[in-house]
Amino acid sequence: MLRENLLLRWLVVASLADWLISRSLARMAIFMPKTSPILAAYQGLTWLGQFASMTCALLGLITLVYLAWRLWKNSRGFACLALICLLGLNLLFLISAPDPMGILISGLLSLAIVAWLGWKIWTNTARLDHRIMVMLPALAIGIGNAIHVWQALFAALKLPGPAPLLTQIFNLGELLAVLSPLGLWWAYGQRKPDRRAIWIYLIASLPAALFLLVHTLNPAMTGILAVWSTGLTLYLPAWLYALSLWLGVAAVVVSRQNDNPAGWALILLASAGYAPQLSSQITLSLIALSLLAGLWAEPMLLAKTTSPQSIAKGVNHPHPSQQVRT
Repeated sequence: MLRENLLLRWLVVASLADWLISRSLARMAIFMPKTSPILAAYQGLTWLGQFASMTCALLGLITLVYLAWRLWKNSRGFACLALICLLGLNLLFLISAPDPMGILISGLLSLAIVAWLGWKIWTNTARLDHRIMVMLPALAIGIGNAIHVWQALFAALKLPGPAPLLTQIFNLGELLAVLSPLGLWWAYGQRKPDRRAIWIYLIASLPAALFLLVHTLNPAMTGILAVWSTGLTLYLPAWLYALSLWLGVAAVVVSRQNDNPAGWALILLASAGYAPQLSSQITLSLIALSLLAGLWAEPMLLAKTTSPQSIAKGVNHPHPSQQVRT
């Protein structure tokens, strides 16, 4: 499915470039000495990051419009209408700064879409343990959106803030976000132990080892960069973040070897970050959930008279939960 869809391929590449260049490397340069070569490199990274961010936002918008069209073709009017309304608000907010009520409405729409996608993940995933594991990112995204809705509600009603239980809700969502790569690895990233598997896990351990090293040498700087890059505060033990990074990278590699869309979904989730505030990052998280829900593998109904038998014959790509692991 993804081999035939260049739009999703380029979106994944642009989102990864935006995450690593604009929100990671460019901000890491702030802590470096301000020599002339460093300043020139920083300026180049900034320009490259801005281009990646604009490309990612544009491709995300186009992909979400295409997804809404697919939903409309498959007679899913509620989901299509919610996506169109969310897209309309995002475009409106580009020319007019949103007030608290606008943020509240946009957040409620996002929550409704996340809830529907979570339901599709639950119903389209065969095994019970896989259902629970793949629901982790949907729950994390839902809690991240709920945080913004909770804050916007207090602002719209002009209630004295901050909103109660905000820290506890945020910490619960971060825990689910950290567990999400572990869940996707459990569902789609395992493979039989062989020589190739050993190499995959060895290579995947390198980013985790680098994170542990940097965190040990300078935990304060690592925490700041983590908030800027992913939205995570690192309040949990460092080994848990390293384990999530290790198995998450392994899950991406194994999923791509099996041509499973869960690998692309995991990259989009990481690029979106936890509890994102930018509409382009929220768009990435919604597209990632749609991949996990198997919506891109569904055949489109070209006519209302299409019979169930003809639909079944058109299914060429199974849902990620039905992929055979090797």
